[in-house]
Amino acid sequence: MDTPNGTIRALLLAQERGTPMKRVPEAQALEGRGFVGDRHGKKKPNGKRQLLLLDEASHASLRLGAGALKENVVISGLPLESLPPGQRLALGAEVVVELTEPCVPCSKLERIRPGLLKESWGQRGQLARVLSGGTVREGDGVRLLDVNPDAPRPIRPKLP
Repeated sequence: MDTPNGTIRALLLAQERGTPMKRVPEAQALEGRGFVGDRHGKKKPNGKRQLLLLDEASHASLRLGAGALKENVVISGLPLESLPPGQRLALGAEVVVELTEPCVPCSKLERIRPGLLKESWGQRGQLARVLSGGTVREGDGVRLLDVNPDAPRPIRPKLP
């Protein structure tokens, strides 16, 4: 087995709108949907936002608690912001995801802390879709796989 490039530090589920994220020790990923029990998986099958991955360094620099940015997976040891759309990642032994685009900060962040919209620019994580489902656990390794050469390249919006 290949050496992991990173480690899963936290797994979180978005419950009902407006409620805090729920941290879980393991999650079941469904192909084309996201995590079982996460409200984003119910919205649009095969959509761009099945999971939100955030690197631990960005999380720490923004000084926020787990789940504050509605992230599903916090990863250490891997600079997610530098990875291109179409990059595929193995989460643990079973789950494969493909990055779809950077998560663009929105005005809701200002309700968490004034100035967070600007602070989080370029540190908001990456949206991903689940290509292969399975169980993933906190502490599992994360490995870089190949890049989908046919993945669309989103336009990165400018800071408002």
